[in-house]
Amino acid sequence: EENVTDASTVREALKQLSIAVLPGTGFSVFARRVTEETVLKEGDRLEIASPLLCDVKKVRSERALKQGDIRVVTCGRHGGRRQVVATKD
Repeated sequence: EENVTDASTVREALKQLSIAVLPGTGFSVFARRVTEETVLKEGDRLEIASPLLCDVKKVRSERALKQGDIRVVTCGRHGGRRQVVATKD
């Protein structure tokens, strides 16, 4: 927890705290997105979100392809023992 001068913007606060940020970095105050020009008030909690290093959708789809068909692994929704089987008379 650090303190900055009153009525400073996000950019000024980062400068006062000697925090270097990468391009594409996002900022929020109490989980609400803000810009570098947003003026901070007393009690605000500035959150710094680094940019994603990978495409989440691509990684998830690659993991699903690697895992294979989930139905084979789980034996359906209710498990193998509980499946209804038709009997021949």
